[in-house]
Amino acid sequence: MEILDQAANLKSELDSLRPLDAEAEGRVMQKFRLDWNFHSNNIEGNSLTYGETKALILFGITAQGKPLRDHFEITGHNEAINWVLDLVKGETELSEKFIRKLHTLVLKESGWKEAITPDGEMTRRRIEVGKYKTQPNHVITVTGETFYFATPEETPAKMHELVEWFRAEKERAELSPIVLAALFHYKFIRIHPFDDGNGRVARILMNFILMQYGFPPVIIRTEDRAEYYRVLRLADADQVKPFVDYIAANLVDSLKLMIAATRMEFGFDETPELGI
Repeated sequence: MEILDQAANLKSELDSLRPLDAEAEGRVMQKFRLDWNFHSNNIEGNSLTYGETKALILFGITAQGKPLRDHFEITGHNEAINWVLDLVKGETELSEKFIRKLHTLVLKESGWKEAITPDGEMTRRRIEVGKYKTQPNHVITVTGETFYFATPEETPAKMHELVEWFRAEKERAELSPIVLAALFHYKFIRIHPFDDGNGRVARILMNFILMQYGFPPVIIRTEDRAEYYRVLRLADADQVKPFVDYIAANLVDSLKLMIAATRMEFGFDETPELGI
């Protein structure tokens, strides 16, 4: 069975169980939120362990010896998720204003960050929250090639086109919501509209789209980072299907967890984190 068909079948099974038990749904959504906060930030280099992330989000306990910036990244990301979880209950439209607000919540405040120029030189870059990039950004591929994203000059027009594309496809309703969400994620990353925080914002936007259609969020796990980046690079080479299938496979995991929790077939692991 194609992975998209499997996800669609599981979504139908989940829908047959609605309305969901409030306590079971609350517990599983808390687990999703904790996993989402930890993995999405850890992928980007945040040093807090899962246990430290959980202690910070649930109890406001900071981790000794860990950078203040890492704590801000977690609390800002969690605030952004909670904002999205609240908005997804209504009829909020995805817009550029929405995206910039999300970026402001994730990064919390403007500041400076170490960066590397296309020539390989170290530099410092000013990061402005809620504003599109003012300097070019790029990645160095495994072959040593420089892969450039949209220029600062191109970015406003490309972001406008992206939002208009999304609205048109949503209205047309020909694409699977899973394909629509995955393609939006990829197209957003291909623009890389901000000076920092693009990956975290892209994953939240993808999940916002999925949750508007009644799906649970997709969690891209730290241990799967290499595969996540591999399929993104394949999309850069015009092979988008592996990325869409990758997102669908992770969504299948989330759907199975949601169904098991709803049927009370899944006991969450409450073993204390050792932080190692």
